[in-house]
Formats: sequence, C-alpha cells, structure tokens
Amino acid sequence: MKIRKAKLANKVLAIYLVSHFMIALSILAIMGVGLRTIRDNFIQRYKTNAMQHMEYFDEELLNLQNLVMYMMQSENVLVLSNQYEQLSDYEKINKKKQAKEELNILNNQYKWTSDIGIYIPKQDLWITSLEWFRPDEAIKDIEEPGLYFLQDTLYLLEKYENKNEYRRGYIKLDQYELIRLMEKMKFNEEVYIEALLNGEKLEIAPFNVQQANKTSREMVIKSSLYPIAFHIYLPSHFIEFGHEFYLLSLLALILLCFITIKFTKYLNRAIHKPLQNVVSHIENMNVHNFNQQAKHEGIDEFEYVTQSFNKAKGLLENYIKKSYEQAIDMKQMELSHLQGQIKPHFLYNCFFNISNMCKTYDVEKIEQLTLGLAKYYRYITRTSYAFVKLEEEYEHMKNYIGIQQIRFEDRVQIEMDPLPDNLKNVYVPRLILQPVVENAYKYVFEKIEAGGKLHINVREQAHFILIQVEDNGTFISLEQIEALQIRLKACENPVTGLINIKKRLHYIHEKNDIVVSQGEMGGLAIILQIYSEK
Repeated sequence: MKIRKAKLANKVLAIYLVSHFMIALSILAIMGVGLRTIRDNFIQRYKTNAMQHMEYFDEELLNLQNLVMYMMQSENVLVLSNQYEQLSDYEKINKKKQAKEELNILNNQYKWTSDIGIYIPKQDLWITSLEWFRPDEAIKDIEEPGLYFLQDTLYLLEKYENKNEYRRGYIKLDQYELIRLMEKMKFNEEVYIEALLNGEKLEIAPFNVQQANKTSREMVIKSSLYPIAFHIYLPSHFIEFGHEFYLLSLLALILLCFITIKFTKYLNRAIHKPLQNVVSHIENMNVHNFNQQAKHEGIDEFEYVTQSFNKAKGLLENYIKKSYEQAIDMKQMELSHLQGQIKPHFLYNCFFNISNMCKTYDVEKIEQLTLGLAKYYRYITRTSYAFVKLEEEYEHMKNYIGIQQIRFEDRVQIEMDPLPDNLKNVYVPRLILQPVVENAYKYVFEKIEAGGKLHINVREQAHFILIQVEDNGTFISLEQIEALQIRLKACENPVTGLINIKKRLHYIHEKNDIVVSQGEMGGLAIILQIYSEK
C-alpha cells in the first residue's frame, strides 16, 4: 500500500507540474479574451450608467408633461377659458394674476424649467411664469405637442382638447440642466457627446471638438419616450490596452512558471503528504467512520493540526445530528418567514383602496396610505437585521394597524397601551408583533361589519416582558383554542405564523413562549412571553 501511495504521489506531482506549465502557456492566449471581456464590461457599465441618466431624463420630461396637463386644467385656467365673458374686468385681471402666480410657483419648484406657459386660443390669451401675458414668439404658431429645439432652447409642448375646449401649454427647459445631464454621462473631458432631436444635432453646449487624429467608439443612447438621443464617443485609448501590457504579462508568466516548479517540490514534501493523511481520515468521516485516529510523525504545525483534528472529530459525531435537525427547522422557519413577508392580498387591497380614494380625491388618506405602505415594506425588507428594538417593532405594528384602519375605519376600535419607557430599547426578533395583529384582522375583523375591538398591552412581570394582543371575535371556540395550544406546545408542522414566532423566540431563550387563551372580551388573547434577565 505504501508503494502504491508513493506512485500516486509522484503521479499527482507530475500532473501538477505539467498542468501548471500548460496553464502558464494558456494564460497568454486567454488574456486576450480577458482583456476583451474587461473592455466589453467597461463599455457595458458605461452604457448602463448613461441609460440610467436617460431614464432619469425621460422621467423628468414625463413629469413635466403631466405638470403642463395639470396646469391646463387648473381652476383659474378653466374659469378664464370657459367663463371669460361673464367676468368683470377686475375678476379677469385677478384670475390672470392668480394663474400666473401658480405657474411661477411651479417654475421655481422644478429645476428643469426656465419658463412655463399656457395659451387659451378662444380668448387669444397667453399666461406665462416670466412675461406679463406676452406670447413666446418661438412657439406661437406651433400647435402639435412634442419636443422642439427653437432659438437654442428646448421646448416641451402639450395640448388639451375636447369637443368644447382647446388649450396649449409649453415648458421651456433649462439648458444648463441638460448640459449637466450630458456632463454626468461623461466621465472624462476627452469623451465627446452629442444630443440629437429627430436626427438633428442640438447646439446646446460649448462645442467640444473631437480630435480628428484619434479614433473613437460611438455609443448611442436613445430615449424610449421622446425623439431625442445622445451619441457618446469614447476615445479608443480608454478601452484598448497597449502592447506593453502583453509583454509585461508574458514576462510575469515565465517567472511564475519558474517559481511554481520550485515551490511545488517543497509543497509536496512539506504539506502535500501530511495533508493527504488528514484528507484520508476526512474521507472516512464522510462515510460516518469516526473510529480511526489520525497520526503524524514529526514535530511541526501538522502535529498540532492532527491532534486538533482528532479532538474535533470526537465532538463532531455528537453534534452533527442535533445540528442537522436544527438546520432543517431553521430553514423551514426561514422559508415560512420569508413567504409571510410579502402579502399579495394585503397589497392588492391597499392598491384597491388607493384607487377608490383617487376617485373621491381623498388626498389626505392617499398620502397616509402610501406613506404607511412605504414604511411597511421598507421595514419588512430589512433582511440584514435579525433583531430590532422593541420600540421599532411596536412602531411597525402601529403603522400596520394604521394602514388597515384606513380600510376598516369604524368597523374596528383600537385600544393600544403606550410602550413603557424602560422596555423601548429591549432587543427582540424582527417581525413578531405585526403577524399576531394580522391574525386578528384576517380571522376576525374580515368577517364582521361593525363592533370589532383590538386591545394591545405591553408590561413587565417578574423576569418576563408580556406582549398581549386580544380581540373580541366570537368565531373561535374553546375547543379550537385548546387545539391551538396543543399545536403551539408541540410546534407541529406545517409552520404557521404563530409557530414560526414561537420557534424564533425559543431559539433565543428556552423560557420564551407564546400563550393563547380566551380573553376577557370573549375573543382570542395571544401573549408573547419574552424572558428578560433584568
């Protein structure tokens, strides 16, 4: 067996040397592909960056387009358009002034605008943010909406038209903002960039002449919404690498081959053979053979490695079974936890509520609901934080209740006791309160039309923090509560929301628990018991 092992070691050494020599020769050929990949990746990253700025530009133009449509339907403009003849001279002047002030306020709020104007053909009336009811001569006779480059200025035109009404609006874009956008697409002064509208070049910035004796690579970034495109010319020396790099790489590879051959001989004698001994015992462990002890002749680092390996192997056999089972439970809990984070039905209900509130122009509730949703999803997607302060978890639960109350309104009465100051900074597992409250909305309040009650209380008792969530639902019987108690005690599969919370609490401390019972209000009372060493 020793002779066979010696032959195998020599064979491995020979293969090791030959393979390293072949790899050294192959690297030079592969390097060309690698350099092209680096170049392509560089170009792709640059193109991605430029496309992100173009998307930002599209978004800004779309917002401005919606802004013009909004202003053409504002109250003052509608009065001037439809009731102009019925107004007194004073009212006409006042309405014009109010409309102009509105345009001026919006013009100051948006950095992309240098002027905003509206034209009412029926009254032949121009209202702009800068001039006093004077027409912009550049666009006076243009009726079709779109982007126009006139008199060294980029205009965004829009119109509102139906059977009885017709109005035009425009926004004069700030040239310096467009210049700054183009500068962000460039990473170096040597980069040349052109802006084209409907295929025609726009002279919007100082002309940076491209040197005729230098080659460049053209990159075209087009808008997906408007007929505007940016042509970016990257100098070749940014993306091409010189022959000197190839020569230095070749010399480095030759030196690497020489060093590798010398080092391989020492590596085999000092490390490979002792390591092979340890590896053979590891392979025995892979088939659950923990009986053989590893041996090493000599006094060096591998003697310590061998002794430590034998000690670790003795502990591993006892640990592996418990660790394996615990890992399965944790994975199942994690899967259930992640699945429970995203609630499509909850999200659909929120969007449906937003849609209904939009129809009734209930702006305050729309703002309240959208801000609540933003806080909700920002909190549940913070996957890097396994533990948070109880105050943060309590606020997340309050935010969730606020979102639900927009939908349920007077159907559910909430009684939430203040969180004691001495408990605010206690760290608890993330997302243990909101699922409990969600349980009440899902199984109780969804089924009733009025009279729902929810009481939440946090208190200290002995060495425990008690968090109680109680509802007044009458849909659960004592037998069902007892069955739930048995399931929670046994932590049976499948892992539901409450079992998930209990397992996560139990892994932190064995005294942590969840207790369910019939509450004083007649419904289900759920108490989270969190052990505290204070």
